[in-house]
Amino acid sequence: MQCFKRVQYKLINTKVLSTENPNVADAQCKSCKEIQTVIIGAGLAGLSAANHLIKNGYSRTFILEATNRYGGRVNSKQFGDAFCELGAKWIAIDASKNSMYELLRQATSLQKSIQQKQDAEYRDTLGQTVNKYLPEVVNVYFRKLCAGIDLTDRIKSGRLYELNNVHTYFQSEAEKIVNSMFKERDRGIVVDIFITLMKEYGGNLGCNLEYLNVEQLLKFKNQFAYPIYVPNGLNNIFQDIIANIEKDHLQTGRPVGEIRWSDLDREDKKYVNCLDGTVFPADHIICTLPLGVLKTFSEYMFKPPLPPEKTTAIKNIGFGSPVKIYFEYKKLVKHWFRNNLRPLWSAKERNADLNWIKQIVEVSKLPTSNRVLEISIGGAYYDEIEKLPDSEVITEVTKLLRKCLNNPQIPFPKEILRSNWSSSACYLGGRPYFSTNSSVNDVNTLARPLGYKPTLLFAGDATILQGFGTLDGARLSGIREAQRIIEYYGKN
Repeated sequence: MQCFKRVQYKLINTKVLSTENPNVADAQCKSCKEIQTVIIGAGLAGLSAANHLIKNGYSRTFILEATNRYGGRVNSKQFGDAFCELGAKWIAIDASKNSMYELLRQATSLQKSIQQKQDAEYRDTLGQTVNKYLPEVVNVYFRKLCAGIDLTDRIKSGRLYELNNVHTYFQSEAEKIVNSMFKERDRGIVVDIFITLMKEYGGNLGCNLEYLNVEQLLKFKNQFAYPIYVPNGLNNIFQDIIANIEKDHLQTGRPVGEIRWSDLDREDKKYVNCLDGTVFPADHIICTLPLGVLKTFSEYMFKPPLPPEKTTAIKNIGFGSPVKIYFEYKKLVKHWFRNNLRPLWSAKERNADLNWIKQIVEVSKLPTSNRVLEISIGGAYYDEIEKLPDSEVITEVTKLLRKCLNNPQIPFPKEILRSNWSSSACYLGGRPYFSTNSSVNDVNTLARPLGYKPTLLFAGDATILQGFGTLDGARLSGIREAQRIIEYYGKN
């Protein structure tokens, strides 16, 4: 529990005031400067909440972050000749209003570009290249599956029980497509391609598709839109957000140990205790702790304990651990790596030996780099892969590259950079998803504030349906809870 802090809150007896009377409005203005809010977590949700409060006059807003940096699961690292994203990588362009897109659009000094999807060669472990036509056609069908084809009708007819998880849905629908739309001689390869795409889908969420609720497909219709890429690091999006936050109000390296809140007496003191003994009094607490941390520590952190419906929601919602691996080479990779690579494993190979290396979905060159490759992992084995020694990862991936590219001279990388979301005590995972045990009600329950004022509020990408599990959702949830505090005191 070494990543949590304690902060103490002093509750101010403030009633909801009307803005119709000028004197009341004046009192309201004074109140907002006296109200103290403590935000736990300096990820996108926490920083967005703080920014919104401060812009509206709530200057006594403090952010406590357990790690030694702000940004949460946006974590850009300079590695070789590129900036590598260990967490979130893109910002999707949405036809509807997207808060992250608006944030990037307003950052006129920040370099950004639309990242086109790069073609990748599918190759088997004998180095044979698959006809480009097949992956293109299979990808079209798979996108339709991801859009929830046939799911709406099944829900209306009450036949959704037949597809109790995404893996079952993908598998059953892919089998129909393979048998009806492809010649017999191509079916084996088509099945292998479908399996690769299924692993990729799970890899983006960091979960096994057998644990994923089909409702996930119905909530995310725009996942294949071309995204915006920030070449010099996605963490630059925080520049404008933190611009008006005083330096001593954003405190890193302050893990929280106990959160004291009250559900009854508005005069009770509220506070957060940090593990270093620091105590922060507050009128309002906004908790943006990652779902993985809440799953593990919520039983011990909150005094009084969270109500049963809240703990049940925390337990039900899934939390995945996407794996990111980057290799840096001493020399330019263009001499032996021309196109992005997607390894294909035959059914015989898959069944003979289940191994983490067979979860590699793609090896790709970063758009702005000449010496860095990204290894994308999907399917399963996320926790196991994080625990592997660097030497084993380097050796096994290099063996795979040499086999698929028919080149025994491919060098070992000079350096390796890896994510560790599931093994970090400050995160214990990387991205929420709708598990087979969860529903929309769980997300709404997790988002519901507690206490008289409200005192304890919850934000983060697991607490919002619009943009669930995304950067946009995290930002909107933080602004939502900040606005909830503002509206409590009658300021619109």
